[in-house]
Amino acid sequence: MNSLLTGFLLIFFAAVCGGAFAVPIKLRRRFELENLYVIAGAVTMILLPLVVGSLFLPSWHEAMMRTPPKVLWVGLGFGFAWGIGAVTFGYGVNLAGLSLGYAVIMGINTAVGSMLPILVRSPWELHTAGGLVIVGGIAACIVGVAICGRAGFLREHGESRSNGARRQPDRNDASIRPDSLPAAALGETGPPASSKNFRLGLTLCVISGVLSACANLGFTFTSQIAAAAQKLGGQPIISSLGSWFPVYWGGFAATLLWFGGLQVNRKSWRKNVGPGAWHDWGLALVMGVLWFLAMIPYGMGAYCLGQLGTSVGWAVDIASSLIVANVLGFLTGEWKAAPPGARRALFTGLGVLVLAMAILGKGNAMFTH
Repeated sequence: MNSLLTGFLLIFFAAVCGGAFAVPIKLRRRFELENLYVIAGAVTMILLPLVVGSLFLPSWHEAMMRTPPKVLWVGLGFGFAWGIGAVTFGYGVNLAGLSLGYAVIMGINTAVGSMLPILVRSPWELHTAGGLVIVGGIAACIVGVAICGRAGFLREHGESRSNGARRQPDRNDASIRPDSLPAAALGETGPPASSKNFRLGLTLCVISGVLSACANLGFTFTSQIAAAAQKLGGQPIISSLGSWFPVYWGGFAATLLWFGGLQVNRKSWRKNVGPGAWHDWGLALVMGVLWFLAMIPYGMGAYCLGQLGTSVGWAVDIASSLIVANVLGFLTGEWKAAPPGARRALFTGLGVLVLAMAILGKGNAMFTH
């Protein structure tokens, strides 16, 4: 199979898993979100990487030993920043509003996660025809995200007018991505924020957008681990798993620090056992597997896309995830009461995202021929 097609299929599969990531949240009975996320995070970032690494990349440990400590610290740092991005995500959308906050975060996430690898590793590519096409595709992706955010804004306000009250954002909204943990963990959005709080929320959304992109940046800038694993006999496409290890460890440290701290502070750790707990443990395991599959196939797909894989792939992954998540949102009734204008805006945004992916595919193909 053509490597470009393989890469895009892998990334789309990762996006499907990312888009379905929030579904288990809707089905929980006993757990609070902090219970769910600590277990899912342990499955995603500790258990599954070790199991998959032992089976398919037994040289990962030696590869890390051969990698300069500076690279490992870079991976850990980016991973921890990615985890902190989850916290600022929650506070940001809580103060600025779900639709606006989410659009700002995902737009910046797309721009930083896609553009920074090019700017740092191969800025000269921006002056080529393929580079300009890719930049155009990234810009189109950002526009599509913004239009989808506008659609969400129209949905919230349209439903609030029909209900005679301000609509409370769905804390289980399927558009939440696994690289930006849910705002619901910090409580639902309350009454309209003051001007000061709104500015603070918008600032936090900008910070979260940058930090949420750190998952991709950590993967990009720890490529020496994957290269070392490949030299030790690892298959090229699976060797990318090695680059995720330090990113995952940093991310889990932040996840455990915040969500574990919430369990202690709220005494919600008691909900890990008791009636219905096994049901929610099962959901947490499914959520962890989906989270894992939202990232590892992405890394494999980025490898298949070649030189600019982490730039093109990141934008395609975000765009695909938003499309999948909104389709799931329709299927689960999230847009049932939305006004026609909101639906038109959403379809327009999704159409722009599809166009953006086509542009990105064309630009990436120009680098491989």
